Amino acid sequence: MSHHICALVVAGPVDAEQAASVGLHARLVHDDITVFPIDHYFSAYWAAKRGTSARLDLPDGLPATFPGEAVLRDLVREVTGTDEPRFAIIKTDYFAGIGDQWAAAFAGERRLTAGTASINEALAALGVRASASADEFDVIGLGGFRNNPDHLDRYVDLCDELGV
Repeated sequence: MSHHICALVVAGPVDAEQAASVGLHARLVHDDITVFPIDHYFSAYWAAKRGTSARLDLPDGLPATFPGEAVLRDLVREVTGTDEPRFAIIKTDYFAGIGDQWAAAFAGERRLTAGTASINEALAALGVRASASADEFDVIGLGGFRNNPDHLDRYVDLCDELGV
């Protein structure tokens, strides 16, 4: 089976109505963690729409399709109502157990993870704790979230319309 996702993981309370107004639809909610599927088209669209070219402080070695636009931090600020929200961007690309994963966690503008981090490291930085029988990835239910939803497909066309 494949596991191909990209998501914005937000720690703390989230205003679901505000999130929906910027195209963020929660796929998973576990305790104080909300997982919003995104992709690089989503972040490119919002950066262009808001006229910003600022980038997040990301480590080297991430794939070209890893969302790095700082507008993601702005969106998280809006949906949490905090100036220094804690969030992570995660991405997986697996098939039959073979593949890769990438992650970076932040508190506002400050990156919490060093270098290219695993998803478990990023989730731990957000406060997710592994249990005796499950790592952070499984604690919040990411094993059941295998593919990004179809609603993200519209951002390909929106990027085309904006010339992004």
